[in-house]
Amino acid sequence: MSTVSDTAAGSSLEEKVTRIWTGVLGTSGEEGATFIELGGQSVSAVRIATRIQEELDIWVDIGVLFDDPDLPTFIAAVVRTADAAGGEGSGTQ
Repeated sequence: MSTVSDTAAGSSLEEKVTRIWTGVLGTSGEEGATFIELGGQSVSAVRIATRIQEELDIWVDIGVLFDDPDLPTFIAAVVRTADAAGGEGSGTQ
């Protein structure tokens, strides 16, 4: 459940995806480092995709994580998915 303070502070989709990425990979997403370079593998890809689905109600294909994305590239893919589905919280698969 979101609170007013959740909405006011750190509510952008980009910030939420960053928090999930860093929480799963245990890293700040060093500039230019890819998912694989940061130690990402299939289990962490599933964890990231699952958390995005559960917390943001956006379905993300885990394959995008293996296409050498760094954090900004992954965020852009999530934003495109959300936009195509009608915005954050669409739950579209």
